[in-house]
Amino acid sequence: MRRPRPLLPLLLPLLLPVLALAACSASDDLQPYAVVRRADVWQAVIRDGDRGRLSRLADAWREALADAAAAGAAADLAALGPVADPDVVSSAALPGAGNGAAQCRIIRIGWRQGSARVAPAVQAEAFAPCRFTADGVLIGLETAPGRQTFAGTLYPDVDRLVFLGSVRLADEPGRLRYGEDRDRDQLGVLTALGPGHWRLALPFPRWSARIALIEIRAA
Repeated sequence: MRRPRPLLPLLLPLLLPVLALAACSASDDLQPYAVVRRADVWQAVIRDGDRGRLSRLADAWREALADAAAAGAAADLAALGPVADPDVVSSAALPGAGNGAAQCRIIRIGWRQGSARVAPAVQAEAFAPCRFTADGVLIGLETAPGRQTFAGTLYPDVDRLVFLGSVRLADEPGRLRYGEDRDRDQLGVLTALGPGHWRLALPFPRWSARIALIEIRAA
């Protein structure tokens, strides 16, 4: 008589996604330490309401550039170079925790829907120190303290990194993690613009702009 095959090897491929979800939900820090480096880990962390915002990244680019064009800010966009071009594609390496110190600047394009159009359509801050850190098996990113400080985790997703984080306002202590306060949650996509040069695009960020860009250069 043939002996029955063990069930565990057959069920393991089905159980891995469940274990990944459990690991993410059980950790207060949203750091999947015990999960293999899968491209879909961020999908187990992101809030359902934010999936739609992330999927509308192309819409955010289109609306932001339309705002800038309507305001006659073409020269301001051109001065930003490739960081303001949504179609830039580079095969350069994505950042890792080993990149450590870097230089970042925050750029805001367009106006938040329904807000008064009193601010310039293109706003670019000066470069300031920022850093990549090890966040479990993943990568953390935090910009310099300022009017708004962005901090969060970068998750692998094929040829890009998905950012899930939060924002801290000036003079506020501590740091919120993604998912702790919906009004502070920030999400976006990090891609390479060239060697040691990256862009994090945040569609429809809270409070201002159609799109916020964080330009990052290796220190």
